[in-house]
Amino acid sequence: MVNVSLVWSSPKPERTIAVAMRRCYSTKAIEDIETELEQKGVEYWKFLLTKCLQDKSLDVFEHFTISLLVEGVGEVELSRLICRFPYIHATRLNEIDWLFSMNARTLVELWRDREGKPFAESVVAELDRKHVSPLFNELVFGDRIHAC
Repeated sequence: MVNVSLVWSSPKPERTIAVAMRRCYSTKAIEDIETELEQKGVEYWKFLLTKCLQDKSLDVFEHFTISLLVEGVGEVELSRLICRFPYIHATRLNEIDWLFSMNARTLVELWRDREGKPFAESVVAELDRKHVSPLFNELVFGDRIHAC
């Protein structure tokens, strides 16, 4: 059985993604974009995240990164995962424990892949338990995350 524990996450991931998206289409200074996002509030962030998903503009999700302790995964299983998703960085801690780093785009791609989804479900369940990125999790993964 694989156990996933969150080690670190980008602070304010939804806000970070919203800033990245706005910066792609604006010449405003980052400070001005941040002020605008704060004034418009969470519903605007939700709008931007939804637009990213609709447009399949997943590159802005790369600004949300996580590090995880993954316990109980063998090298063969890990090799298959990394071959399919090369943007997962894994550092071996011992025979069956690893430190993983990835971004939210990779997590979304894992979720959408039949072979990657069980691992993605474990990661999303851990993010949900730790109350990391609740808006992002709800929009991208839906209510199913609470059942994991």
